[in-house]
Amino acid sequence: MNSLFITTADHCALAASDELLVDRQRLATALNEAIRQHSRIEVRREEVTELSLARPAVVASGPLTSQPLARALYRAIGQPYRFFYRASAPIVALDDISSRGLMGGCRYDPDRDSRELNCLLDEAGFVTFCAALVEARTTVPEAADPGELLDRSLPVELMARQSGHLLRRGPLTAGRLTSPGSGKRLAAAVRLVPEDSAGQLWRLAGMGTGLTPDEQQRVFGQLPGLEGLEIVRPGQAVRSVYLPTPAVLTPAGRVLDSDGLFLAGQLLGTANYVEAAATGWLAGVNATRWAQRRKPALLPRATMLGSLVHRLTATAADDFASEPVNFSLLPVTSRDIDLPRDERRQMQIKRSEGAIAEFVAQEELELND
Repeated sequence: MNSLFITTADHCALAASDELLVDRQRLATALNEAIRQHSRIEVRREEVTELSLARPAVVASGPLTSQPLARALYRAIGQPYRFFYRASAPIVALDDISSRGLMGGCRYDPDRDSRELNCLLDEAGFVTFCAALVEARTTVPEAADPGELLDRSLPVELMARQSGHLLRRGPLTAGRLTSPGSGKRLAAAVRLVPEDSAGQLWRLAGMGTGLTPDEQQRVFGQLPGLEGLEIVRPGQAVRSVYLPTPAVLTPAGRVLDSDGLFLAGQLLGTANYVEAAATGWLAGVNATRWAQRRKPALLPRATMLGSLVHRLTATAADDFASEPVNFSLLPVTSRDIDLPRDERRQMQIKRSEGAIAEFVAQEELELND
């Protein structure tokens, strides 16, 4: 739908991968410049602590919403917040990569050209790494509410304390990678993805952690091929806020019974940048339509954004928790329910593309605006 965020991200993409990998500095600079130069946008760099609802407003303050604004939102919405711990992964600088013994390639398609790197672990190395994670000091408090430690967002040290199996099947899965010497399947692998176009910075993908910075240096620096790494930005576990969205949100992105208050982004319980951009698009379009007294744009259920909105508004409030989008959100028809997974997903993608094209044509949206 001609999203500024996705279009700019495509221009800042680094490499073919299972993910859309971007040079974050280039992306941030380009997005800021596009907003600054837009003729209809006035940028005010100041803290918002109160909501003035004399005209439609979109609140997209993210998971680190300040306390004054959170209180103002509570007064407007009348629902208590929920919290969860979300961990980011370390970003590291590595010298002389060619001599470190890291394997290039995508773990699910090793023959595909990819800039990703993999730190390979045999069984002994995997057990040693898990033990180091368990013993290391973490900033996540021992008294943390278990309900705030969501499975999809657990720091790796907490995964290791529960079971090494969680790591082996999750962020440390080796996929189809095999040992260069024996050709045997690996026990585990730590994946590194580029963070800049120069190849100087790398993110330890999936290694979201709340370990103290010195412990991160010690634990990750003992991995084979990562000795002597420089952590440029340590991983961090933060207690993030989100709303019980199904109790407060309409499918248009508007707060129930409000006079034009719209919400977007991770405050809703979405997990990543793309979901934040998508819900921002929905809220922005419908806030404009609300001001113009036009009917809202409602996404088809067959699309990923429509399915995300359905989860945000139709889930039982007590069962709602923050999670990223995934194929299980999309509806499955009786014709493809028994198909192999990849074929079923291709059918879902095809239906989604058709539904969004029809939606855009029917709504006659001014997507370039």
